[in-house]
Amino acid sequence: MYESYIAPYLAGISGRCVRARSCLYTVTPDSGFVIDAHPDSERVILASPCSGHGFKHSAAIGEALAEWAIDGSTHLDLSAFSLRRLASRAS
Repeated sequence: MYESYIAPYLAGISGRCVRARSCLYTVTPDSGFVIDAHPDSERVILASPCSGHGFKHSAAIGEALAEWAIDGSTHLDLSAFSLRRLASRAS
């Protein structure tokens, strides 16, 4: 991989690995996003699109969060991302 994708484009970079790290992150029990009002304050919106998976959805999530923050609601259906779905899984 180094010879094909790195060496031809980045002079001075060797193929020797100096350090390796694992990428650790947390996810919800169902691996879904959380986008909901905080249970104790409707003025706080919780949004956890979760790692790189959420990045590809960032345009729609951003649109929904902006509408919600400005208008108090969004035209997009966010019910699949509610906190309540996680509470029902715990029981």
